[in-house]
Amino acid sequence: MEQPLILDRYRPLEELGEGGYGTVVLAYDTRMQRRVAIKRLPFPSDRSGRPVAPAGLAEARTAALLNHPSIVTVHEWDTDADEAFIIMEHVDGATLAELLRASDGPLTLDEAAAVVEAVADALEFAHDNGVLHLDIKPDNVIVTRDGRVKVADFGIAALSTSAGHGHGVGGTPGYMPLEQIRGEELDERTDVWAFGVLVYEILTDANPYYADTWEGAVFKAEVVEPPAPREFVPELPAALDDVLLTALAPVVSDRYPGVRSLANHLLAGLGDPRAGRRSLAALVEEACGEGLCDEVESEQVGLWDRLAPWSRAASGAAGALAAAWMAWAGLTPFALGGLAVGAASALLALAALLAPGLGLGVATVLLLAGIAREGMLLAAALLLVAAAAAWWFFGRRGATWLAALAGPVLGVARVSPAAPLLAGFMLPPLPAAVLSALGAVLTMGASAASGAGAPFTDISVAFLIDPWASAGGSQAARDLVSSVAPLMVVLGWSGAAAAMSLFCRSASRLMALLGTALGALVLLGGYLLADAVALEVNASVTWSSQALLLSVAASSILMVLVIAAGPPTRPEEE
Repeated sequence: MEQPLILDRYRPLEELGEGGYGTVVLAYDTRMQRRVAIKRLPFPSDRSGRPVAPAGLAEARTAALLNHPSIVTVHEWDTDADEAFIIMEHVDGATLAELLRASDGPLTLDEAAAVVEAVADALEFAHDNGVLHLDIKPDNVIVTRDGRVKVADFGIAALSTSAGHGHGVGGTPGYMPLEQIRGEELDERTDVWAFGVLVYEILTDANPYYADTWEGAVFKAEVVEPPAPREFVPELPAALDDVLLTALAPVVSDRYPGVRSLANHLLAGLGDPRAGRRSLAALVEEACGEGLCDEVESEQVGLWDRLAPWSRAASGAAGALAAAWMAWAGLTPFALGGLAVGAASALLALAALLAPGLGLGVATVLLLAGIAREGMLLAAALLLVAAAAAWWFFGRRGATWLAALAGPVLGVARVSPAAPLLAGFMLPPLPAAVLSALGAVLTMGASAASGAGAPFTDISVAFLIDPWASAGGSQAARDLVSSVAPLMVVLGWSGAAAAMSLFCRSASRLMALLGTALGALVLLGGYLLADAVALEVNASVTWSSQALLLSVAASSILMVLVIAAGPPTRPEEE
């Protein structure tokens, strides 16, 4: 089942893993149209159970945003009410831990040289910028399909600790020196120790400090003297024993002063990094062939997610057309001349492109002015109050105002009841309900003006071409206002939009289909109530008919096609 968007942008595709800090999710960036990996770190709770942003959030954010070829890029860092989100590049490859498990043995000297060179570059760059990693381990080193090595999770260890998910100062048992486990003062030599453990492991496929518990990790760090690497792999150069044992010294001052010094000593006894990268690329391809890489089919991403980057341009174009038509229709009754009306319409179209809320709002006022000029003062006044309230609370924020104008446009295609369902598909419940109520009024008014009768769902093309010359509008308008029946339709549209929106909050196709079914029933209920009310006043005006059923059915089919193209793009939470 589709998951809600994260940060109103990222479509979760698959959970990649779970650790002490939270979860890692593979997601699709609907704006940039690319896959990303998202780390989700829940905030700790206070005594009342409310989430509290942990201390060190700003420092962790700065650490995560390091920019280096050997560091996994962090595209964005954000938080909501109860967790932090770190949005990173999705590295197409496998971790060193996965490669060691897949190869069932240590890396070659060439492969180890490629890893040492890249990890040292990444750590040196971070240290030069005042950032310690504090969680160097095979799971945090990723090898791409072309053999490049990248280090992930800068800043995560410190944030994990401040959020109550770690021990000491972040880190993982077996990859933390004593000073880190004890929570003492740390410096670059803390990462030197973890770097030494990492290299020891990739050369021997063994970690002498591995422990399942923190107590075991403390005991091994304090008591255990690691065996020389050549005791595991006799073919290793003898010089590497002294280099690695120096890096793993329990006393901080006995270690190498920095990762570059350690790397230089290591590379002197290792192989060719270039050959190592080629060999690592082959290992990754083999591992991916065994299903270790993240193979997610692109079909999991819906059409609406894919079109999201162009949604602003599309809504802008639609808003410009709507603003131009409303300005033209509103100014025509004033006999200003075709050139002046055309210029004003073009100006309003441009305004709607640059500022949709403002342009559409001004165009709506001009349309209401035209209605008043044609002698429908009461209708214009009522519409002005309703439109002003809807615009102030929702429409001025942008193109959401188009939800109120969708009904008349869809009415030309005989599917105006789809308008509230589409509004619920795209908008939160309250704006969807309010704008759909206004849309119902506009649709019924336009339908009556075009000469159509009850249930006022159809609009003739002639009305769009020349709204003030449409024949038959007078009797239809009298039928429309002959009772309070239209109010039932307004309530039906509003209720259908709200119901659809509530179901679509889960951002899944199944719930959207259920919302469509419920919304269609609510719509029909509104029209049936309108018919019952109208019968008490004028039996000749029938609000429920076979044509209405066909229109609602066609609208429902349209919504099924919309949902089949992709799940709703909705925010994760309000």
